[in-house]
Amino acid sequence: MQSLKVLVLFLITLPAMAQIEPRLFEFGPKAGLNLSNISPADTITYSIKPAFGLQGGIFTRLNLGKFSIQPEFIYQAKGTNMKKPISSKHTYRYFSTPVLLGYSPVKYVYIEAGYEKSWALNRMTEVPTLNKPYGPGKSGDESLIVGARINLLDMFSLFSINLRYVHGLRNVTELKKNNIPMDFSNRSFQISATYTFSEQYLWNKKFGPKKK
Repeated sequence: MQSLKVLVLFLITLPAMAQIEPRLFEFGPKAGLNLSNISPADTITYSIKPAFGLQGGIFTRLNLGKFSIQPEFIYQAKGTNMKKPISSKHTYRYFSTPVLLGYSPVKYVYIEAGYEKSWALNRMTEVPTLNKPYGPGKSGDESLIVGARINLLDMFSLFSINLRYVHGLRNVTELKKNNIPMDFSNRSFQISATYTFSEQYLWNKKFGPKKK
């Protein structure tokens, strides 16, 4: 816990040294990790542990003063490790399009909230054989997102750190127990980094600020 506090304080103080202002339009790659789980309706029958999954893709960002709008196009893996009633691994792979609205209460730090639509890439049509992971039973998912973004800007070539909680809104399985449908919803904590390609930043770095 003490190490986590130190890490958070370190990330918060980094932006204070930044010099380059965010541009009107930015875009670039994104990569990170999901710490995912599912939320079963029956919390007595099931014993589950979080699972790590990768995410990666591209983002675009429109900056308007203290506000920002950030659509993304990403691949991500969610799921869980189930211990009972049967030991099984659930890996849900999605193509997702989150859209986030950000507000900056402090310079270089944005509070974000948004909506995510996902399409399953490994939908499970039948129960897998032994030692193979379970996929999602439904063709897609919808989620709400809350989190924060910290712009590191020119300190690390326009990197940003993203911290998010993603709350799934739909049942993503079609499994049944004793002929009764199960109810699993995705939950995940995410940490990722984005790298901003900014034509104006590169121009300024090479030639100096543009003159009107």
